Amino acid sequence: MIRAVRFVLLATAALALTPPALAWQAPAANSPAAWGQQATDVVPDPAIRYGRLANGMRYAIRKNATPKGTAAVRLNIGFGSLGESDAERGLAHFIEHLAFNGTTNVPEGDMIKLLERQGLAFGPDTNAQTGFDATTYMLDIPQADAARMDTALFLMREIASEVTFDPAAVNRERGVIEGERRARDSYQIRYLLGLLDFQAPGTPYAKRIPIGTTDVITKVDAARIADLYRRYYRPENATLVVVGDIDPDVVEAKIRAKFGDWRGKGPAGAPLPRGTVDLKRPAAFGTFVDPATPTSVTLSVLRPWDDPADTIAERRRKLIRNVAVGMFNKRLARIANAPNSPLLGGSMDVDSQFRDQALQSSVSLYAKDGEWKSALTTIEQEVRRAREFGFTQAELKRQMADLTTRAETEAAQADTRTSQALAGQIVSNIIERQVITAPAWRLAQFKATAPTITLAEVNAEFNRLWTGSAPVTYISDKAPIGTPQQLAAAYATSRAVKVAAPADNGALAFAYDSFGAPGKVVADKVDAASGVRQIRFANNVRLNLKKTDFEKGRVRYSVRMAGGQLALPRSLPGLDMTMSATSDIGATRKQSLEDLKEVMAGKLISYGVQVEDDAFVSNGITTPADLAAQMKVSAAFMTDPGYRPEAASQFANLLPVIDRQIRAQPAAVAQAILPAILANDDWRFGVPPAAELAKRDLKQLAAAYAPVAANAPIEIGVVGDLDEAQTIAAVAASFGALPARAAAEPAYAQARTARFRSSLAPITLTHTGGADQAMVVEAWPAFDDSDVQRVTTLALLTTVFQNMLVDEIREQLGASYGASVDASLSDTYKDFGTVTASAVVSPTKMDEVEKVIAAAAATLRDKPVDADVLARARNPLLQRADRSLRENGNWLTRVAVAQSDPFRLTRMLTTRQRLGAVTAADLQRMARQVFDPARQVKVRIVSDKLAKPAS
Repeated sequence: MIRAVRFVLLATAALALTPPALAWQAPAANSPAAWGQQATDVVPDPAIRYGRLANGMRYAIRKNATPKGTAAVRLNIGFGSLGESDAERGLAHFIEHLAFNGTTNVPEGDMIKLLERQGLAFGPDTNAQTGFDATTYMLDIPQADAARMDTALFLMREIASEVTFDPAAVNRERGVIEGERRARDSYQIRYLLGLLDFQAPGTPYAKRIPIGTTDVITKVDAARIADLYRRYYRPENATLVVVGDIDPDVVEAKIRAKFGDWRGKGPAGAPLPRGTVDLKRPAAFGTFVDPATPTSVTLSVLRPWDDPADTIAERRRKLIRNVAVGMFNKRLARIANAPNSPLLGGSMDVDSQFRDQALQSSVSLYAKDGEWKSALTTIEQEVRRAREFGFTQAELKRQMADLTTRAETEAAQADTRTSQALAGQIVSNIIERQVITAPAWRLAQFKATAPTITLAEVNAEFNRLWTGSAPVTYISDKAPIGTPQQLAAAYATSRAVKVAAPADNGALAFAYDSFGAPGKVVADKVDAASGVRQIRFANNVRLNLKKTDFEKGRVRYSVRMAGGQLALPRSLPGLDMTMSATSDIGATRKQSLEDLKEVMAGKLISYGVQVEDDAFVSNGITTPADLAAQMKVSAAFMTDPGYRPEAASQFANLLPVIDRQIRAQPAAVAQAILPAILANDDWRFGVPPAAELAKRDLKQLAAAYAPVAANAPIEIGVVGDLDEAQTIAAVAASFGALPARAAAEPAYAQARTARFRSSLAPITLTHTGGADQAMVVEAWPAFDDSDVQRVTTLALLTTVFQNMLVDEIREQLGASYGASVDASLSDTYKDFGTVTASAVVSPTKMDEVEKVIAAAAATLRDKPVDADVLARARNPLLQRADRSLRENGNWLTRVAVAQSDPFRLTRMLTTRQRLGAVTAADLQRMARQVFDPARQVKVRIVSDKLAKPAS
């Protein structure tokens, strides 16, 4: 159940807090000067080796040993969708797809298979992305030995200059790209297009999103695509980045050998006009109406483009800007999280998406349905309040504390940043034309600069950010909003209201600094196999510790109070979602969320409690220094919840938005609603209907949770760069100081019952998106996860199955962007699990794709898989198993239950052996057991505009 809930809540949060236009990339630099640094006082990171070949290709190499033995390789081409003409819309992205299909030295269809044999999974380890101004190819090498590095560089060279553009491959890929367009066609994309066109109508952005147009994609010939490729895929337009556990001298020599003879073919492509942003445009109002969209207001001002050299002085100015924006966003959060607020959240942002044309300051706020006037009024008046009266010294102090912690944390964690993250940072800084600096240097600069920043400077910078063009305001709602004249009148009404100086809340103290006398340790042992230290306090609270060196300066924790969904009454479906959605804003009885954030300024703290199948959980990431405070905050949320009125109003405001979002696309329906239907209409496994959710309230939650909070067993896992004595003391002073808890959780025998759908009749569900969006799902009952070898065999089988479907449905038929096979095996509900195979397709392809899925399942039942097919599925899983042993996040899921479920640790340590033991015959036996057509349920999810029954 928790997966569906988190999907909905995270999707909503992402929409509410992230300006959608920022998903696209900015331009790559093409300076003829030595690159990677500028002639300024900013000191480049000395760990990065920069170079440029005689042909103009640039490269950056960095040695890094996290994760140990791996590497990340990125090829960035300074060409994206803004380089397309009207007749080429979508072709930059088309090239990205074809680059993995066939090249001069790699036959069509072999590249992905070659990578799988070397342990790279398609998607997680092999991927690419196309933006407005750049296309980036990404390979994550699981073992950075000579052979695999040679393969990676060979393939990047093939992508750079040797793509063949076979007409038959082009024709097949048209369907894949159309499938991607269908899968991603959403109100968010339509909103983005409308926003870009409204904010900058004289620019090509709204007409150049990378997916392109159906007309171009379906009609363009291979020669036209190849011509575009030759114009822009050229050495002077390319940058290769290699970060990992490698010898930079060796890698540099290989780059020179592999790419040194690359030459561009034919004339180079020239930059296309980017239009102009009209900074003298009068104030304007635009609207976006869609049944699925939340109510939102985005107010922006634009000012002339400015791109000064990257100097210490310029970085100081940007720091002042960030301080101002951060303080303003804290004000918005306090307003949104106030009792009875109609606002759902939002933020101010300063961005450069219209690069070389204009800079932009924007505030976006999301509100309950229809409350756009409240959002508009809040934006207008709060910006005006900050401009007229400025910020307070207390606000500045809090913001500087938070920024200090961020800088110190970055420096402390510098030595164990992942190669993937570092490679991404290098590519990003190339695109943003910024010098890459070391975290230690940035911290030193911050500490030198921060004390010199004055409140007057911050206030002046905030004012500067809101000078420029007249405001342009874009409003979205599910229903027609009004004319521009009516919107302008609402804005004028707000402008007529006088604003006052902000109130000073005064100094606050933490209300939960003491839980009583620290708890006493009564049991303490170390598991020899895993190295996990297991402790029990006198009150029966259990603590499990695993010290690692995988992430310097970082600690991951999980606090689990037994019960979760099992402890909640089944007669109140959705109560788990109510708690997960409201716990952070509901805060604690003594202090609100915003007050707690203020008290905890300068500390890395997470808030709230999530409901999982068998536990109420507080988890997150903090620093060793902040762990003690985090444990007290978590203890307060878990044992003294506030159920504040602001949580009730936020949840009520959010429910209609959630309901529309989970019905807006077939994949959302499949993730949020279908699991409950497959579980015989058991809404513990999905998001209940809106009418049922609306019946849930905080009084029901308080009544159900109170007895659990008072007595349920608590088990805590802490993993990372920890001091064991300090960690034990932190838990002793918080959870260890609570009154005695039960030593064992209730059996919950009746609640642990779940079963697969009793009726095997075909199911048709509907979504509210486009008529050309459909999804086919084939579902089978499975088993729980108690038999570890059975679980391992099924994991390998589903990987084989998915590879088969991707090859047939995507590569051969061109019917979908992809296919997915998922096994969900419960560790809570006895004998319960499901396996699903699915693909998002055109409604006209449903019959054909269902036949492909059925045929693939039959093949797996009828004969053993080929040795190469098995190896291509097994090798990425083996590499993933090896990586998991050096990833704190994977350790935490096992360490968190090391005493209550020690089997989890054992199975983690033996994954590689189990995977290696699975044979083709084992897979065939498993396929016969699981993929039984007599137990299969066929599901179709189609648009409510085109409902076609399953057959």
